[in-house]
Amino acid sequence: MSKSELPERVDAYKLADQGPQNLEGVVPSTRLSRLTDVVLSRDAEFKAALNFNRDAEQRRMVTGDVSGKVVLECQRCLQPVSVALDGHFTMAVVYNDEMAKALPADIDPLMLLPDEPLVVAELVEDELLLCLPMHAMHDEGECQIQTEFKPDGAGVEETPVKDNPFKVLESLKRS
Repeated sequence: MSKSELPERVDAYKLADQGPQNLEGVVPSTRLSRLTDVVLSRDAEFKAALNFNRDAEQRRMVTGDVSGKVVLECQRCLQPVSVALDGHFTMAVVYNDEMAKALPADIDPLMLLPDEPLVVAELVEDELLLCLPMHAMHDEGECQIQTEFKPDGAGVEETPVKDNPFKVLESLKRS
């Protein structure tokens, strides 16, 4: 069963003021251009759940979860690797730097003027970009490149030992 597509824009202030408002659905990858630029391929759509509410201090809050799959280039073997992205975020809607600085460390600011709509795809895309791994790699046994060297002497031809041309000097040194 496919979930419905999230709206392009919402009024975050109004939704938070109305009490607990939940938006669940999908964002098509065609609306996520920045994510498309950094991955080899991606799901056709990404799931998102957004909750608009006021907290105990009457701050307008947006919390949510985003998820989906992308294909990145493995940094070990340079082959495609599928990566699941799952992120959770907690943000307070603020309209100036002073409000943002006053937030606790575990709450991120969402800078938005009161008359400015929240572009849902940008919020979801930001969170998905933050979920990307720093270095995408296959699991240790799945890479298609040799990452371990053979034990000493295995597969190495023995080279014949040549006479040292300075061996004669060694005998002169002793005398």
